[in-house]
Amino acid sequence: MNIDLTKLLTSRVSSINVSNEVIIPKDFLENSLIDDLENIILTAKIYYDEEDNIVLNGNIEGIMILKDDITLEPVKHKFTTEIEEILDKNQNILDITEILWQNILVEIPSKVRATDDDIELSGDGWRIISEEKYIKERKEANNPFNELSELLKTKEDK
Repeated sequence: MNIDLTKLLTSRVSSINVSNEVIIPKDFLENSLIDDLENIILTAKIYYDEEDNIVLNGNIEGIMILKDDITLEPVKHKFTTEIEEILDKNQNILDITEILWQNILVEIPSKVRATDDDIELSGDGWRIISEEKYIKERKEANNPFNELSELLKTKEDK
C-alpha cells in the first residue's frame, strides 16, 4: 500500500487520514501460518510528532484464515490491532505493506480451534480427549476403592 507523503513533507497539510482496504500480496502468506486474509481495513492518521518524526497511528482490522490445530480445517479469525510506527521521511511515496504485514503477524493466535466441541482423535496406541473426559475416566477406572465405597453405601442404606 503506497502512501504519498508529499503534502505532509511540504507542510501543506498537518496530517493525512487513511481509511483503505489493504491488499497483502500472496507471496507474504507463503511462509506464515495464515492461509488467506479477508477484508483488511487500515484506519490511520499520519502526522509529525513532537520530535519531528512522521508517525503512522491507527488500527488494522480484518479476518485471517488459519488452520484448526487438530483437524486442519480452515478457521476464520477476526482480529483488530493498534498500530503506531515511525515512518521514513526521506521518501515522498512510502510503501507501508511490510509494516502492516508485521503488525498482522503479531495477531496470530497461539491456539486455533474451529469449534469448542470435544473432538476425539485416535490412532495406533494414542488418542486425544478433553480434560473433563480424562478426569471422568480416571474416576471410573479400575480403582480398588470403588468397590469399598459401594459396600459402604449399601451398609449406610440399611
